[in-house]
Amino acid sequence: MMPIEMISQMKVMESYAFVAPVLFIMVHILRPLLFIPVLLLCITGGLVFGLLAGTIYSIIGLMISSIIFYLIIHLLPAIEKRCKRLEEKLLGNELSLNTIQIMLLRMLPFIHFHLMSFCIYKKSVSFSSYLRTTFLTVIPVACFYTTLGKTIQEISIYYAIPLVVMVIILAYLVRRKQVIIKWQTFFQQNTA
Repeated sequence: MMPIEMISQMKVMESYAFVAPVLFIMVHILRPLLFIPVLLLCITGGLVFGLLAGTIYSIIGLMISSIIFYLIIHLLPAIEKRCKRLEEKLLGNELSLNTIQIMLLRMLPFIHFHLMSFCIYKKSVSFSSYLRTTFLTVIPVACFYTTLGKTIQEISIYYAIPLVVMVIILAYLVRRKQVIIKWQTFFQQNTA
């Protein structure tokens, strides 16, 4: 028979099996306030929970965080104006990102997660369309960085740098190609 101490330790460990995922998801929700990068949390999820569970917990945490962002933006117009100014400053006035670009840009560690959420917010016609697009753009991030966390000991910087460059090139290649000609330039009078 097992000693009583060993049984009580196993019960404590079982209770942590439920608490740890909840705490991990809570950290994802509080991540913007704690200034923790998304990739760091997803990598941690891969290290702590493994590939499948870490990916699922990261997707849940990122989706809840994105829902809270949507509600804040929707209810507080001042925050929406600040996000719009930030978007114009970083991405330009006339840039409209498609879903694949947002998906690829979210995978880059130096792109702000909620700036991409704001781009999704702007192009969404409803809350359900926002959720659908957010879900599609969160899955690759969670899968990639959780896998990276699971195999962190094996990856070299020599593989990481070309991978980031490849994602940047892909984001450029799938951009929306359009030419904008200003009214004055189009109807400019010839002085010759």
